[in-house]
Formats: sequence, C-alpha cells, structure tokens
Amino acid sequence: MEAWVMGWLLLSLWGGAATLGVLAISALLRRAHIPSRLLCWLWLAVGLRFVWPGGISLTLPRPENSRLAQAADRVQAIGQSPAAMALPGAESSVVTAPATAAPWYAHLTVWHLLAALWAVGVVVLAVRALWGYHRLARTVATACKTDDGCYSGDCVPAPFTLGILRPRIYLPKGLEETTRQAVLLHERTHLRRHDPQVKPLFYGVVCLHWFNPLAWLAFRQLEEAMEAACDEAAVRNCDAAARSAYCESILRYALQNRMAPGALAFGQGSVRTRIVHLLRYRKIGVGALLACVAVVGLCVTACMVKPRVADAPAVTEVVVAPAVPTDPEPAAPAVDTLGLPDLNDPENSPRLLCPVEYTRISVFCGYEGHRGDDLVAEVGTPVYAAADGTVAEATYHYSWGNFVQLDHGTGPDGCHWATLYAHLDSYTVDPGQQVKAGDLIGYVGRTGYCTGSLLHFEVKADSTLVAPRAVMACREEDRLPFTGEMVENIRAGESFTEVETSLPDTSVS
Repeated sequence: MEAWVMGWLLLSLWGGAATLGVLAISALLRRAHIPSRLLCWLWLAVGLRFVWPGGISLTLPRPENSRLAQAADRVQAIGQSPAAMALPGAESSVVTAPATAAPWYAHLTVWHLLAALWAVGVVVLAVRALWGYHRLARTVATACKTDDGCYSGDCVPAPFTLGILRPRIYLPKGLEETTRQAVLLHERTHLRRHDPQVKPLFYGVVCLHWFNPLAWLAFRQLEEAMEAACDEAAVRNCDAAARSAYCESILRYALQNRMAPGALAFGQGSVRTRIVHLLRYRKIGVGALLACVAVVGLCVTACMVKPRVADAPAVTEVVVAPAVPTDPEPAAPAVDTLGLPDLNDPENSPRLLCPVEYTRISVFCGYEGHRGDDLVAEVGTPVYAAADGTVAEATYHYSWGNFVQLDHGTGPDGCHWATLYAHLDSYTVDPGQQVKAGDLIGYVGRTGYCTGSLLHFEVKADSTLVAPRAVMACREEDRLPFTGEMVENIRAGESFTEVETSLPDTSVS
C-alpha cells in the first residue's frame, strides 16, 4: 500500500509540475495571439501527464552527492514500481500478506488511511457530478426540438450543450436571429471538436487527483481555452458590430453558478477575460502560426518526458565489508567472519558480518516484546547478509514492516542459525534465493512500528534468541563477550532478553 500511495503522489507531482510549466508558456503565447485551439492541446497533454506513469525517457547525469543519488534512485524506483499503478487494495509481488496471523485491523497502517481518504474524495466528487448532471437533464426535459436541430423552451435558462454520447444543444427562447446564429456556431464548434466527451474525461482525471490544487487549475484553464477557441470560431468572419453583439450575449448569459461538469455552458468562465480576448482577437500570419505550432509541439513533448538518473557504475556495487580482513592491525587479532558462530569454541568462534554501517546501537534488553538490537542508520543505507544462507522470508509484517529472514543452516556445533532484518525501506531478494555473506539484501527504512530510521537485527540459534552484539563483528565498544555462560543459556533455550537484563544499554537517549 505504501508503494501505491507514494507512486500516485509522485504521478500527481509530475502532473503539477507540467501544469506550472504550461501555465507560464500559455501566458507568453497569449501575448503572441496564439489560437486558443492550440492551447487546448497543451492542457490535454497536462491531463495525460496526470494519469500516464510512463513517458519519454530522458537520462540525466548521476549526482555526485551520494545522498542525492540515493534519493533519486528511490524516486525512480517508486515511479517504476508496478505496485504504484496497481489497484489500491492490491499489494505488489514484493510486499505480500503478513507472515503471521493477526486481526485484520492489525495490518492497517497510515498508508491504508491515506488510500481510504483518497477513495472517499473520489467517490464524493463523482456522485456530486452525476447528481448535477441528472438534475440539469431533468430541468430541461420538456424542451422541444427546433428546425435547426436544437432544443428550446422556457425551461432552458441559458445556451449550453449537454450530453456525452449524444450531446444536444439547448437554446433559450427569445434569441435574436444574429445572436442565435453566433451562439449556435459556438455550440456546434464544441460538438465538432468533441468537447462534450473531452471535458468529462478531464474532470474524471481531476477527481482522481482531487487533493492536488494544480489539477483543478489545469481543468479551469482547459475550460477557458475551450470557450475561447469556440468564441474565436464564432466571430472569425464577423465585423466589429457583430462582435459587440456577440459580447453582449456572453454578458447576458453569464452564469453565476457553474453547471454540471458534463455541460458546456455558453456563459461560463470569466466573462471579462472572454470579452477582452474577443475585442483584441485577430488572425496571425502563417509564419507566426507555424512558430506557435512548433512551440506547442515542443511543450507537449516536454510534458511527456520522464527524467531518470543514470545508473550507478558497476564498481559502486562492490561496497561490502571484506569477508576476511586482508590487512589486519598487528595489535588486534583478525575477526573471522567466514563461518557461523561455534558454541563449542566461543572464544575463537567466527563472527557474523555486521549487516549495516551504523551510527550507534540502540538496545532494549529485557524490554517486553523487543527482540534484538536496533542498528541506527539513515534511510537508504545498504543492508547486507550477515552470513551465507537462503532467504526464508521477504515480505511485509504489520510490526516489522518490510523484513527479510535468512536461514543459514547448521553450523559445525550442530546448531541451526537464522537472522532477521526488519524495518527495511525495501529489499532486493526473493524467498528461496541463495545469498552470500556481504550480498545486498535491502536498504534501511522506517516501515512498520519503529521510532526512527534503523535496522532491527535478530540472531537465532535453534530458535533461541542470541545477543547480536555477542556474535556480530561490530565495533569494539559495542561488542559483548561470547562467554561460556551465554553458550549454556543458548543450550538451555533461554533467550538473551531473559538472561542479559544486567548488560548496559548503549542507546543514546
């Protein structure tokens, strides 16, 4: 669910950026007296940007700053994730159902709340639009068909076009012949350009992004461009007197209340803007028109561009701690991280590889429900396998968030070892996959129930919890001695949370 919400927000962000860019470009093109029909194409491209997760790929240089590069990779992964465009109730192939049985409400997260709020907003707007459409259609149901194919009657308050599959033109009684012909040309231009179908579709897109004010701004701009384009078609061959009469009709039928989203009202929009535009409207030359078409085509292409950051060089992937230190300091013995811990020889036992480059270890020994060490690190920090093994689980848990569990098999002492890595931002392995010590398995995050960005690390020997700091190659000041007493407790099946409450807590409050 988190991937879906983040993917949809990212898509809305791209649409908002396209809206701001087209808004600035259209203001400049207006000064060049561009035909409003071309502006309609610009705003239609913006609407497509709001719902199309793909686009024209544009590769950008990779930032030299590692944090910016990680952030760019994260955004890129969200945009490319299939979960981002799946249905709200469906999870991706990576994030599956929780491994443990729990009440349905235990699986709910803030992401489910956001998705539910989004769905409620979409339903409310859709019902409101359908009700307005039905009410307007019922109001003009008694209008009669005229000789010119329109519908007229006392029930028609103002000229408008209503309908999607079979749109009809409604005109009020009492229109003078000159004004009637101009208004009729305006409404027939809507029909010829399929505006009765385009406008409801664009409104549907806006309903999906109701939380984004830039989506509503794009919808209003499309409405204004549609009306201006039809106004231009209606007065193209008219003299000054006819234009003035047409402007008077716009002022006469200016709507104080907006009609249903599926209706194209003659008097809707900013009356002042439409009248000023018509009074200043003039045809432009062929050269200027071709230049405007080229600019619009370039802007439409820019709206469809989806930038991506260049992939990291292959060398950067080898950022793992060495399995065997090749140049140990003479004063300290080398730490063996090639095998599993040996309960038969704890003093010379191999140590598991430290799975993450941490800043500190927050430990809650004896805390009820807490089962391991929290290795504090920034979101996006790589997490590596502590030893060779098989991916037993890679899924989502309501408490652990995204987590990976590795089965390391049986060691030389006959003990079966396993490790768990929780609260991941994302993981890069699948169940059943074989991994080696130091292989990348995921990235530090803050999913599930946690108080910050960290890696929750657990170690088990024969299903008994072992203190990670005792068997892990961590920093010297954080290390616990792997003593015979601890081995006896493990043999007895006593978890470290039950026997090590007297150990100091290295967490920083």
